[in-house]
Amino acid sequence: MTAQPFSFCVGSCADLRDDEAESIFLHAAKEEKAFFLWLGDNLYFGKEDWQTDESMRRAYDKRFATQPVQALLHSSRQLAIYDDHDFGPNDADSSFAGRRLSARVFGEFWLETPTQVDRYGDIRWAERYGSVLMIGLDDRYHRGPLGTHILGKGQMNWLAQTLREHADASIVFIAIGSQVLNDAEVFENYSRFPEEREALLSLCARAGMPVVFLTGDRHHGEISQKKVDGVILTEITASPLTSTTHSPSKEELKANKSLLKNTVLSEGHFAKLNWDGEAQLSVAFITKDGETKVNKTLKLLPL
Repeated sequence: MTAQPFSFCVGSCADLRDDEAESIFLHAAKEEKAFFLWLGDNLYFGKEDWQTDESMRRAYDKRFATQPVQALLHSSRQLAIYDDHDFGPNDADSSFAGRRLSARVFGEFWLETPTQVDRYGDIRWAERYGSVLMIGLDDRYHRGPLGTHILGKGQMNWLAQTLREHADASIVFIAIGSQVLNDAEVFENYSRFPEEREALLSLCARAGMPVVFLTGDRHHGEISQKKVDGVILTEITASPLTSTTHSPSKEELKANKSLLKNTVLSEGHFAKLNWDGEAQLSVAFITKDGETKVNKTLKLLPL
């Protein structure tokens, strides 16, 4: 299959704040793209919202009713995953009693996202765009206590099978809420689940194609690359869209050996990704004013 250039946009962490912050959706709507991919915390449930499926639906309707968001929703195809705040309570895991309802309502709202909630229970999905493979993973439904697992054995096996079935792809983008390559053991990063993280990175290093993780959650943006078994793995963290911003601490920056220099952005933004179809990925972080603050071209072939 001939690989073709491919562009799309991603973002995460979009609480309902004010008109000025919402302008970022208008800029995202104007970008030429195959789709916009929401990377979790796409809305922020309050305690009253996660009680029933109906209260969850009302929260979705309210969050996505504003004119700027509607402009983005109608500008292109929309894909999504969720994270804790649009799954249930803060830092929620598989112990959340409403997890089945949450996954079902997610699937109902994001109709263009090819979830199979009735089959898997969770919101995992995969879709091809020519030679580009897109995968969305569920980092909440199966998550256990700290230090155990995020995806769980069943979802990990499904990911391995999906990568085998699409071995002819030129690149795979894997959307997952929690940061994967960040070495700092902070917040809900995958580094705090070391055994499954090692298995995930090893699996992706054997994929036979460039692998790019797409993550949100952290309320700042950054780009990371990590060499695993002689292969470069890449991560684009795009956060937040409209939520408050937080800069990584000096201790985190020191611990994160995978972070690329001059790629941290502690300002509201979304990311536009351009894959040249061969070996290069261009990444731009674009703010609510339409200004590009980080612009990086990455080589994704093995070292």
